[in-house]
Amino acid sequence: MGVKKANICAISIIVFLFCFACQNKGEEASVVVPLNVEKEKIAVNREIVRRETTDIELIAKRYHWQLICNESGLYYQIVNTTSGRQPQAKDRVKIKGIITLPDGKEIYNSATDGIKEFVVHQSDEPVGLHELVKLMHEGEKANAVIPSHLGYGISGNGTNIPALSLLICKIELININ
Repeated sequence: MGVKKANICAISIIVFLFCFACQNKGEEASVVVPLNVEKEKIAVNREIVRRETTDIELIAKRYHWQLICNESGLYYQIVNTTSGRQPQAKDRVKIKGIITLPDGKEIYNSATDGIKEFVVHQSDEPVGLHELVKLMHEGEKANAVIPSHLGYGISGNGTNIPALSLLICKIELININ
């Protein structure tokens, strides 16, 4: 984790310096990002994806999950299938279950936090959670691992969710309005 943060910080500093170090007052400055900086950003992103994929495989083994990976990178498993409705964008959904970090820290637990209700594609919930509920039918349960780019990303969410965190979900779609 330290190497990832160091690489990300180094890249951010380099980009910042290129953007502001060469500006003169009253003159229009052009920013030229050297090719090696772009290559470094790509290399850092590939390393993040590689490490997250390894971690997701370990989580799947730990829980004995048979996860499917969709085109965006969401890993999920529908536990029970139903013939209920499937939510669409702008539908209000209610879910219950638990969402944790890989270390077990709870982000959401319906037993203590109550039913989570949100509008699909129109709320502050992580993109991966929106994608997951859209793959489910009313009454279905699902297990999923949301990679950081579909979760809270490079910045995390304050002190509760660190940067580049995977989210482990065990949820049930209980209602669609």
